[in-house]
Amino acid sequence: MKIRTMLLAFFAVGLALSTSTLVLSFWLEGELLGVEEAQTRRHHSYLLADELRQSSDDLTRFARTYVVTGDPRFKRYFEEVLAIRDGTLARPDGYDGIYWDLVVDRDIPEPTGDSLPGDSSAGPASPTPTEDRPSLEGRMLEANFSVEEFSKLKKAQNRSDELVGLENVAMNALVGRYDDGTGAFAEEGSPNPQLAAELLHGNRYHAAKARIMEPIGDFLSMVDQRTSNTLRDVNRTSYGLLVGILATTGALVFSLGLMLVLLQRRLLQRTTALCEAADQIMEGQLETRSRVRGPDEIGQLGEAFDSMVERLAHAIEEAEARTADSELQRSELEEERNRSETLLHNILPSVIAGRLKQGESTIAETYPEVTVLFADIVGFTKLSEKLGPKQIVSMLNDVFQRFDKIAMDVEVEKIKTIGDCYMVVGGVPDRRSTHCQQIAEFAIKALESFNEYAREFVEPLQIRVGIHTGTVVAGVVGTQKFSFDLWGDVVNVASRLESTGLPNRIHVSSAVQVRLHDDYDFEERGEVEIKGKGSIHTWVLEGRKHEAN
Repeated sequence: MKIRTMLLAFFAVGLALSTSTLVLSFWLEGELLGVEEAQTRRHHSYLLADELRQSSDDLTRFARTYVVTGDPRFKRYFEEVLAIRDGTLARPDGYDGIYWDLVVDRDIPEPTGDSLPGDSSAGPASPTPTEDRPSLEGRMLEANFSVEEFSKLKKAQNRSDELVGLENVAMNALVGRYDDGTGAFAEEGSPNPQLAAELLHGNRYHAAKARIMEPIGDFLSMVDQRTSNTLRDVNRTSYGLLVGILATTGALVFSLGLMLVLLQRRLLQRTTALCEAADQIMEGQLETRSRVRGPDEIGQLGEAFDSMVERLAHAIEEAEARTADSELQRSELEEERNRSETLLHNILPSVIAGRLKQGESTIAETYPEVTVLFADIVGFTKLSEKLGPKQIVSMLNDVFQRFDKIAMDVEVEKIKTIGDCYMVVGGVPDRRSTHCQQIAEFAIKALESFNEYAREFVEPLQIRVGIHTGTVVAGVVGTQKFSFDLWGDVVNVASRLESTGLPNRIHVSSAVQVRLHDDYDFEERGEVEIKGKGSIHTWVLEGRKHEAN
């Protein structure tokens, strides 16, 4: 069998098993969503049952309060609760267990002499009729209860409605109206508050109230049982799906293992033999042959490899005859390569140059904490006008040679020179914790060396130095002419500190002073306006403390 055919077969099997695992996983997710749906339905069922219970309690409360106080507001509340439950009055926003408590609180008169009963603007508004008036019974039908569950809630509502009849008798007795035998309270008589109170507080009333709660309790038990059965079914299905997922995953792992075994025998072992033969040939053993044969791709490759080695051996024999002529050219190329490496090390740090030689095409890294120094000759433009180009270049060469030697001595990295500006950094590419001290030593020694050179120069020479510590990004740019450079706010601030510094003084930021104040003396310069940064606190580095002592 061709290796390609074998790989395609394994890929097809792996794809089928992976697809099966994915389908089973989505199926399992759907079953788990069923758990959430069952809990939500259970919660909704509890809310409807609780609303039925709460409406019965509200009716009892308002009927009893009306009988005790005679306040018509509570009779109106009683009628509104019934209308909302029956769907003849719309359910207001926020209609829950505390709704009527807020309505009653709103309608309590303010304790002032001019207030009238019922005057207030606080609390929720009373319900108003609208076209959308779902009754409690209608909402129970929409909840898709079973017949048994619905019958329990309906029985509780019917018993509550029966209790409403008793509450109506009591409230009408309070104002002297009695049942005329037709169900209408058209018979006039004397008000009987005692009868009204007995009807709403007697044993018959309490027994009827308890009978309302009995089917509600049965309904809640049925809801719990229904939810439990649903969850049990979901768990069974989920277990089966989980077993299926594990089975398909196991089959997938088995197929992968089988594929690895076959690849080891058909591909890896034979390619290893080819590689070993190639290594021996590279070591000069041109008589080596792979001897890998077969009808598949690796066998064809082995035959082609051995044939190529035969031709290579013949070509080498011919090449050896010309070796003497090429040896001189090789020596010249080696010398040129050494010069190139020397030049590369002069342009780039040795570590970076090594990485470039190893084949890295993009070199860029973040250095969380480094110290950057800029040094610039004061009045260089005017000085250039006085001196000739050769003398200017000679002077810069002398100064920068001194700086280069100091940079090597204190082990900091020269980045570049721009005109008369000299830039050096500590902590790059070697991430040393003493980078700030190294730059401070460079600055002190460089200033001393510069002043020594300036005393013998034909024109007055002064230099400004600026130092700042912070985070930079360092990397190599360019493809023809390489340049190792730094980017970051610390570079800009160090340059600004140099340009705003004092002649022959070392101008540093507070970040530098904090790191060096134990070992070096500083003179506080105060607030200095830095372009792009605003006003910052700066210092002047005076020298080492042991020198001052």
